[in-house]
Amino acid sequence: MTSTTLTLLKPWRKSLACLVGIAVVMLGFGVFPVGRALIDRTDRALGDWIIRNTSGPPEKKELVLLGIDEASLALDALDPAEVAASPTLSMMSTRFPWDRRVWAQAIDRLAGAGAKLIILDLIFSSASEPEADAELAAAIQRYPGRVVLVSTFSQGGAEEHGNEYSLIEPYRAFLDGETEPRVGFSNFKLDPNDGLVRSARYTTTQGIENNGARLNGEREYRSLAAEVIHAMGLEVPTGDQELRLAGNRETGALELYAPRSIFEIFSEKYWALNYKGGKFFRDKVVMIGPVAPRFHDLHNTPMGPITGPQLHLQAIACGIDKAFIHRVSSPWPGMILLGLLALAWTRWVRRPVLSVFGLMGMICCVAGLALWAGTSFSLLLLISGGILSLVVGWLVAQSFEMVTERLEKGRLRRDFRRFVSRDVADAMIDQQDDWQVTAAGVKRRVVVLFSDVRGFTERSEQTDPGELVKQLNEYLTRMVEVIFRHGGTLDKFIGDAVMAHWGALGGGNEEDHARKAILAARDMIGVLAQMNATWLAAGKSPFQIGVGLHLGEAIAGEIGSPERTEFGVIGDTVNLASRLEGLTKAFHCEVIYSEEVKRASGLEDGAIDLGEVRVKGRRNAVRLFGIGDEEVVLNHLRSFERDAEGAIVMTTK
Repeated sequence: MTSTTLTLLKPWRKSLACLVGIAVVMLGFGVFPVGRALIDRTDRALGDWIIRNTSGPPEKKELVLLGIDEASLALDALDPAEVAASPTLSMMSTRFPWDRRVWAQAIDRLAGAGAKLIILDLIFSSASEPEADAELAAAIQRYPGRVVLVSTFSQGGAEEHGNEYSLIEPYRAFLDGETEPRVGFSNFKLDPNDGLVRSARYTTTQGIENNGARLNGEREYRSLAAEVIHAMGLEVPTGDQELRLAGNRETGALELYAPRSIFEIFSEKYWALNYKGGKFFRDKVVMIGPVAPRFHDLHNTPMGPITGPQLHLQAIACGIDKAFIHRVSSPWPGMILLGLLALAWTRWVRRPVLSVFGLMGMICCVAGLALWAGTSFSLLLLISGGILSLVVGWLVAQSFEMVTERLEKGRLRRDFRRFVSRDVADAMIDQQDDWQVTAAGVKRRVVVLFSDVRGFTERSEQTDPGELVKQLNEYLTRMVEVIFRHGGTLDKFIGDAVMAHWGALGGGNEEDHARKAILAARDMIGVLAQMNATWLAAGKSPFQIGVGLHLGEAIAGEIGSPERTEFGVIGDTVNLASRLEGLTKAFHCEVIYSEEVKRASGLEDGAIDLGEVRVKGRRNAVRLFGIGDEEVVLNHLRSFERDAEGAIVMTTK
């Protein structure tokens, strides 16, 4: 790839990174089965939460459940004399299943009270005692169109049905007669993903049950709920419909269509007290079904567990009100739409804080949209894949930008360190706000160091230039390493001279700066001694240097022209440090530093007290300290001219 191509792609690299993140999400969670199952489960959980918190159609008062509960099975609430006196209650006192004449009596009782429909949620698929069957069949015929029986799809044996589902209908005696009774199948399908009942199949065929597709000419069957809706003269839903189940967020759906004990309609006391002599049932749709725990007819739903008869009544209520859940069938639209949003957001929004809070706002808006659509229109959006695309695309783009920025900072740091001191480069990159203040010009207390190679000018006239430059560069490299090791800032090279300082960039204290400067000066002398030994062994001439240090106030900032600037320090402190370096030869010292440096450092380093010295260009004398051969230095001090106050007078340099 050419440099021109890379340059053109540079503004789009972040967008390309975002696209990579989005593509990974789409591939991993839209194509691969494991990822797809994960987002499907998440979307189902979100949909269930919306259903639980918004509920479905309110409980319909015309739907009544008479439950075969524990109270009806035990009859403990009734006086034994009343049970013995009632033929129906006497039959109910026996072991379940009861004599079918009980159901004949229930039909007569409820129909006589004006019930609109009577639903027997019980399987009467085989014969029982002939007289009992005859009475039940007669009761069904007495109220044509008002009794609904139950059929069921059941998987037959391998020999007879080849393990296919076939419809098990009520016993033939109950279907024969002048009027064929209403029949509806009672099956509910479990969600294969989590085993919950979410939907009702209102109509089906045997082909659909076995192969998932209707066969030509097949008979269509209605479910129990669909048959009841049809009997009520209302439009019947078709196929599978996801139910918008009603219930309470805390208690679930068991309180809706709460069962009334079936035995109460046969007790004159309860009949009069609870049902006003039967007036309660006028124009009601009454379902009779098992609700006692022993029947194990409990179904897990998004609203929690409910009994089979209650689930049928919920399906009836949802079918009447068309209260069905509509789910977006594929996560792809959300992934694509929110992926594009992530792409646009990362491309055009640069500010990190705005980008983060904007992303959070978009997620909240998407979640709010899903909640509004589910609550207002029963439309469950598949948003988890889209949000994942949005977040991952954004994260990949931001991560790419962070890595790129770090690499760019590293490159800039390396480039800057070629032209400025490394701590200046670090300040320019890492502490930009503080750097702007410092670069504009500030007054600070700094320690300034000057070092110079003695006799370099004369040597340059006698030595091969190439060899001399190589040796000088080697020397300067090691000296700069020493300065950096002791936390100093390299100001500039002036030919063979080195200028450095401590404190100009802020931070630290002058005591620490003075201590580091003295240690750096000592280290420079020690390192040079090692280098000289190596050079002498190689037949090269050694270097001798002098180092001057002074602590005082100076102006720090970027100095130069618009075309070129350098960070440095200027002022009397710099001038005095330079003059002290110049005095090292006269005093036969390797290092000379002022009393200000000595006092601030707190070091008892055995430095030689040179006394008060009047330096050229300064009105007041300066007390100086030197590092060198003490005997030589002290002997040489006696040769200096002194003024009336005893200060050494230096009239040169």
